Amino acid sequence: MKNSPRQPTAQRIVERRAQKAVGLLKRLHRRMVEQMIEELIEAEDALAAIEEGGWSPYDMQKIEERFLPRLPNLQQMMQQIASVHSEPVYAPAPNYRHKTIKAKESEFDGALAEFLKSLGPAEVHGFQVHRAGGYATAVVLYSTQA
Repeated sequence: MKNSPRQPTAQRIVERRAQKAVGLLKRLHRRMVEQMIEELIEAEDALAAIEEGGWSPYDMQKIEERFLPRLPNLQQMMQQIASVHSEPVYAPAPNYRHKTIKAKESEFDGALAEFLKSLGPAEVHGFQVHRAGGYATAVVLYSTQA
């Protein structure tokens, strides 16, 4: 007996549910990246201390523990769920990185542009710029493929 066009097959039901699950994981992934950007910006002083050779303050360690293991795990979950249907997900789990760029206001645009060019095929997830005392500081969140 042939399936009626009105009745979805069990496989189609599974595929639709998998598609929905992947979509929800993508939204969760985006939300986590946005939260990580906000927390990185709030911890700008801690990031500066690390770049100057200091030890990792508690705030920075908390951000690393909260986000860095979870983002690749979300990617793997999406890959696993996507294996039951044909929707493309993402490339292999990216390596998330952040960079703080600080320069005089007059030199900042060039410094930021130079850094962005140096990233090559990396994907920039966001950045925020803070200007004070004649200097501009940017925290850039980006990822590279593993």
